[in-house]
Amino acid sequence: MSRFTLIALSITLLAFSSGILPAGSPTAAEGHDSFIEGLREEKEPGAKSVSTIRTLSPVVSRFKGWFIDVTDRAKASNMGDVETANGISLASKARDSSGWQFIETENGYLVRAAGGKFRGWVIARDDRAKTRPEGPNLTVTPALRLANRVTDNCHWKLILTEQGLVLEALSGKYKGWFWDFGGGDPSHQESGREVSVNVLLAEKVVAGSYFAVRPAK
Repeated sequence: MSRFTLIALSITLLAFSSGILPAGSPTAAEGHDSFIEGLREEKEPGAKSVSTIRTLSPVVSRFKGWFIDVTDRAKASNMGDVETANGISLASKARDSSGWQFIETENGYLVRAAGGKFRGWVIARDDRAKTRPEGPNLTVTPALRLANRVTDNCHWKLILTEQGLVLEALSGKYKGWFWDFGGGDPSHQESGREVSVNVLLAEKVVAGSYFAVRPAK
């Protein structure tokens, strides 16, 4: 066995042992290309295209029909010299903070907040976040953050499947991981709606990785 092969095998085994080996992208639905084309609605400097405002909602569990949002309890932090905030959540009712835009770039898509306190910030990944088991067969990490400017860890692959939209990380420690949420996590009352701070990344596509995408009302 060559030295190169031994090194490659060692890297693969390390990835398995750390639980950070990507599981592969899901199969795109027949309507994927039309969906992507439908997001190419606007233009702005530095972007290939920009969508109008959309909402994203889980399609399963008691959180079905809730909205990707940001809790009022979001806490500020930093990733190097980038200002960040945690608190990406699911909310039972839509507010201005439930709207997002898909920004098409050469490196993938950005998901940008279209309203609320963090308007203009983008959803990023924090490689420092630790993993944890979610049941016997899944590893997840609460690595999603809002960032006040674009970094290498902000780009996503959009895959429209038969079940809904899947968002896959394109770089960093969690490259190949997917949006998900804790289906059994608690929620609390906040500004006249229920909110659960439970949106995270999963090592493979699971039921919570599928989202319905609709124009914001």
